[in-house]
Amino acid sequence: MPRDTSYRVLLPADVEPEHYDLTLEPDLEKFFFDGTVAITVDVKVATDIITVHTKELVVFSGVFKPLDAPETSYDVSEITNKVKEMTTSFGFTEPLPVGKGVLTVKFRGILNDQMAGFYRSQYTDSKGEKKFMATTQFEAIDARRCFPCWDEPARKAVFVVTLIFPNGLTALSNMSQSSSEIRKDGKRVETYMPTPKMSTYLLAFCIGDYEYIGGKTNTGVLCRVYCCPGSISRCKYGLQCMIRALEFYNEFFGVPYPLPKMDMIAIPDFAAGAMENWGLVTYREVALLCDEKTVSATQKQRICSVVAHELAHQW
Repeated sequence: MPRDTSYRVLLPADVEPEHYDLTLEPDLEKFFFDGTVAITVDVKVATDIITVHTKELVVFSGVFKPLDAPETSYDVSEITNKVKEMTTSFGFTEPLPVGKGVLTVKFRGILNDQMAGFYRSQYTDSKGEKKFMATTQFEAIDARRCFPCWDEPARKAVFVVTLIFPNGLTALSNMSQSSSEIRKDGKRVETYMPTPKMSTYLLAFCIGDYEYIGGKTNTGVLCRVYCCPGSISRCKYGLQCMIRALEFYNEFFGVPYPLPKMDMIAIPDFAAGAMENWGLVTYREVALLCDEKTVSATQKQRICSVVAHELAHQW
């Protein structure tokens, strides 16, 4: 008997996403971020409306350009936001042609304190001063808090992330860096390699003042554990668990770990125990960090179990 899916509310299938070029510039003092996303889409059916998911975003503008006629542009004539449905619709004066094109949207969002979407996390440094980092939690449906997207697990796409942040901080994402430069205003601009095709909820990035320790698996995969300053001595056990788990899963599944690196990071404010973002797993501090001189055997087992669980998701 077929499953009843009538209760599900999905975006129209007229337009399908294929590739996101996402640029974000967070302000860790005023707690907002500016963003631009260029989404390569496949227009399946001629339509004069594109609807995407958004939540707590201010959308400034949108424009669509067909890939086979890049000199032609379709400016958005109307932007309609439906708060309850968590959607934004872009209306055009004429139907968009069938085929591939790029929808470019400029927007602004909040670095919230709800531990959802693109949010801020507070910690106290070694001098007793309060500091903030920016991090993400997109599962299950909070990528829409960060950028306009098709925020449904089945609407998979490739993501290229660019982060703009104060020089001196560290930024991480699912993939390794592809480029890094300093702008004239002193801010660093880092772009990361394209991800595999994946769901929006697996995308992740973190910006802050971090320390890390690292190592490699027996197949050469770079492994690192990141933490807030002052906690570096509590990262060693988590790193050991990560390397051993990746090596075990490589053999067990018979499929090599598919990314060039694996990062894990301890976040001071984190709602879940951990989150299996592909290539950048985020953890509550207690689920990753420990002092091996004083930690109980029960807590070590708990850390190892959580790390092994999250890394199993990487396949």
